[in-house]
Amino acid sequence: MLGSKSTGPSGPGTVIGANVKLVGTLQDASDIVIHGRIEGEVISSQGITVAETAYIKGPVSADVISVAGKIRGSVTATGRLEILPAGKVFGSVTSKDLSIKSGAIFIGKCTMPEQEKEALEEEKTIEEPKKEATSTSYEVE
Repeated sequence: MLGSKSTGPSGPGTVIGANVKLVGTLQDASDIVIHGRIEGEVISSQGITVAETAYIKGPVSADVISVAGKIRGSVTATGRLEILPAGKVFGSVTSKDLSIKSGAIFIGKCTMPEQEKEALEEEKTIEEPKKEATSTSYEVE
């Protein structure tokens, strides 16, 4: 499960089976693994794994998110977002670290907050108008 310990201070986490359909908000402080269908918001303080059989319609947010299934909605990863070869994401994405594997599908807009600040600072230095050199005229006799 996302390379973290399977049990933490708040328990082992939540697993949604392949035959489960959940409508509403799913929130857990530990890891969440989804094999079934969710129509609603999915929130974890740690990680979310979206298996190949999973479908989520709604916003998803966690520290680390791994997608092998399908998500229709915004995805916010405070740490890392990985879209695996079978993964499909349709919606806006916000993540510090984004990995899209060959074969994955991503249709939407991506924002990388830390890199955005750095890019804006770089643009300012590039776009600053250069001071025109003062011209001095000399008269030659």
